[in-house]
Amino acid sequence: YEGQGAPGDKWKVYTAMTGSAVTVDTTRAFSGTKSVKVTTPESSGDNNYKAAMIQFQDAAALPTEGNVVRGRMMFFLESAPDTDVHWTIVDGAGVVPGSDFEGMEYSAVYRYGGQHPIEGGSQLMANYDTPGYWSDPRTAPQTDCWHHAEGKVVPVGEWTCVEFSFDGPNNEMRFWLNGEEISELKMSGTGQGCASNVEGFEWTAPEFTSIGFGWESYQSDLPRTMWIDDVVIGTGPIGCPAQQ
Repeated sequence: YEGQGAPGDKWKVYTAMTGSAVTVDTTRAFSGTKSVKVTTPESSGDNNYKAAMIQFQDAAALPTEGNVVRGRMMFFLESAPDTDVHWTIVDGAGVVPGSDFEGMEYSAVYRYGGQHPIEGGSQLMANYDTPGYWSDPRTAPQTDCWHHAEGKVVPVGEWTCVEFSFDGPNNEMRFWLNGEEISELKMSGTGQGCASNVEGFEWTAPEFTSIGFGWESYQSDLPRTMWIDDVVIGTGPIGCPAQQ
């Protein structure tokens, strides 16, 4: 982020809820002097969905040959929820090939974030969802599936390296923190459960045409602030940057 202003062109800014913002900032940076700062306001009541994200959407690069995407970001999360808020920091979305909902293909999203406070912080989680279910009229079936990290929490108040792999052909997700894989967050085919109550539901991957980084949450939540730096997207292992 040293040589440019706000993300643009192949990078899109996505915000939801008045007061959510994405800016290039000099308050914190992992390398250089700038990072992307995402902020969301307090949310409550019935309309509590909020988001502040940067999304890579380049038709020349996505979907990748083979539909496998690897990604990395350095992030500094100021605070995490201490209530049962479902939140996301990275995602990959697109249309599910060959899917059918009332005669139409539908979109799906692979997400990493968390939900449920435990001793020590907010527990990490993998999530699969079909956002069209929440539209009116509905354009996708209900899914909203989860796979909890069983005691692993998101770091706050420090720069942290997160890496992820979205493997479309194998319907598989993997997640690393500071170079160490969180094996509890590896999802191969099915997770621990779904809101749809379909036992053994397959997390059928989309063709990934959008990769997002930032903050998104779906229930009442306090204000959130997060800084993002040194983002890389590719098809092979990336690794964490050297400590500054």
